[in-house]
Amino acid sequence: MKPSPTRLLLSAAAFCVSLWLAGCASSTPVQAPPLVPGERVSVSQFDDYWFAAARQGRWDVLDSLLQAGYPIDRANPRGFTAIILAAYNGHPDTVQQLVQAGADACLGDNSGNTALMGALFKGELASAKVLLDTRCDLNQENNSGETALTFATLFGRYDIMPALIAHGADPNHQGGHGNTPLRTAQTQGNRQAEDVLKRLGAD
Repeated sequence: MKPSPTRLLLSAAAFCVSLWLAGCASSTPVQAPPLVPGERVSVSQFDDYWFAAARQGRWDVLDSLLQAGYPIDRANPRGFTAIILAAYNGHPDTVQQLVQAGADACLGDNSGNTALMGALFKGELASAKVLLDTRCDLNQENNSGETALTFATLFGRYDIMPALIAHGADPNHQGGHGNTPLRTAQTQGNRQAEDVLKRLGAD
């Protein structure tokens, strides 16, 4: 069934609000965690340090916690991992360091939105380009059936669309709710996105 513009926009808006709240929740500069040399951390005790450091791109804090045994893919109650928060808040160097340390960039939050989707929504294209080189399936869908290419379509990230497709995004992928990136552009009445997608092989 063809998705309505309202459903697509509400999905995008829900993503916006949830990640915006997460991104703004840590306005105070993060402090170095009180670690004892050789100590193995109690995970919940250091959650606030971990997620604040991810939002602020503080690799020094993240690395110190990793060295003390903090799990790299731990998620907060909304399902946001460090790599999702770092990507959304525009810290590509931290995203790269998390990837190199073994973070799973394919994990989605509670709505199925991945770090790449967050970066595309926010327009953090440097973070998005780092994430293109991970092992993730670029046709992975969130809970609303949207892919990274659908996000690029919805939010006008035309410059990165060729790279998305070159890395495996299918311009004709039909999501679980019946939408394709091209159909999304047509539903929006977005002729520019429609033209770009057609040039890249959408039909």
